[in-house]
Amino acid sequence: MKKYLSLIVFLSCLLLGVQAQPKQVIKPFETHHWVGTWATAQQVPVKRFMPYDNNLTNRSIRQVVKVSIGGNTLRLKISNQLSLQPLYIRSVYIAYTTDAFAIYTKSAKYLQFSKQYAVKIPAGKAVWSDALLFDLRPLSRLSITINYLKAPRIPTVHMGSRTTSYILQGVTDAHTDFAKSFKENHWFNIAGIDVWDDSARCIAIIGNSITDGKCSTNNAQNRWPDIMAETLQDKYKVKDLGVLNLGIGNNRVALPGGFGYMAKERFDHDILGQNGVKSVIIFEGVNDIAASKGNGETVVRKLIEAYGEMIKKAKDRHLEVYLGTITPFLGSGVYSVPHEAAREKVNDWIRLQKDKVNGILDFDKLLSNPLDPHRMKENVQGGDWLHPNPEGYLEMGEYAAGVISGERLKGKP
Repeated sequence: MKKYLSLIVFLSCLLLGVQAQPKQVIKPFETHHWVGTWATAQQVPVKRFMPYDNNLTNRSIRQVVKVSIGGNTLRLKISNQLSLQPLYIRSVYIAYTTDAFAIYTKSAKYLQFSKQYAVKIPAGKAVWSDALLFDLRPLSRLSITINYLKAPRIPTVHMGSRTTSYILQGVTDAHTDFAKSFKENHWFNIAGIDVWDDSARCIAIIGNSITDGKCSTNNAQNRWPDIMAETLQDKYKVKDLGVLNLGIGNNRVALPGGFGYMAKERFDHDILGQNGVKSVIIFEGVNDIAASKGNGETVVRKLIEAYGEMIKKAKDRHLEVYLGTITPFLGSGVYSVPHEAAREKVNDWIRLQKDKVNGILDFDKLLSNPLDPHRMKENVQGGDWLHPNPEGYLEMGEYAAGVISGERLKGKP
């Protein structure tokens, strides 16, 4: 009965909102009905990768993302969680992307925050916009333009966006020409997009630079999670499963160092904190092995312990769990005999979990050279023999979609 009453209230609010303010937001709803369609993990800038002035005060930034599932109502999460000063925003508007920085102006709509266009986000916090009626098409590219008033000296970012952001001074609107904008391949402050859907769910992926898409094509949105999302919908007709990429380049699972919080530390926030999450993919570990300095037994133990902790947390919440094996790296700068031995031991353990989790994504077997299994196939490596190239990401995404959809034998390439 409560479910039907909730539905009646929701429809009533929606109808009233359309009649009174057809272009404005509707009332927020219970959290469990929001489902992630896009997300990215937050981090602080690393100076050698973002050496310029990142102060966004009195600037307008247009950022492009590709969503997974669609919906007719959405909301945007803006994060100031890793900055030390408040973030003041004049306004935020969204629109469909037509090409590079250009947008379809008729689709542009302003977001509100507690019924206001401007918003102050305290240091260490994030905010969700109000619900907005917007016909969000599946797998579409969406431009998010933020007009900043005053920003922290060090912003909260995602460095490995593989997507160009366009920056102008002052305030912009949907008709502003961004042709002369300053360009950076990073995302600033945007953290997630949810859609309102009572039946859809999402799968959240924790990973490192391979999940983040290093050696993919800038602005092509061809990371393996992107390909997985496309294949799930286009080939397997799975239209109700959002795909959230929470990879961070040079991230580690259990050894201090690298970029961002360790996976075992950020798992609660970045993965379990996603709305509508149904499934989890854990695919990370190579950076721990690379940093182990030959102490293979210790890193193997710490990785297995961390995997176990994350699996338990997910299972305690009745989530599906998929584990990815660590891909080969012979020929790369991180290869050594002890590192390879550690990789093989970790992968052996992962494969032994096949009856304890929902599936194994055996990316190692998928990408390895049959004649030399310590090395990637030459046609799928991205030039450094550590990261796949677009062809490799294509294989990974299509394979993962097959496993997730249940159309292929569990964990078998």
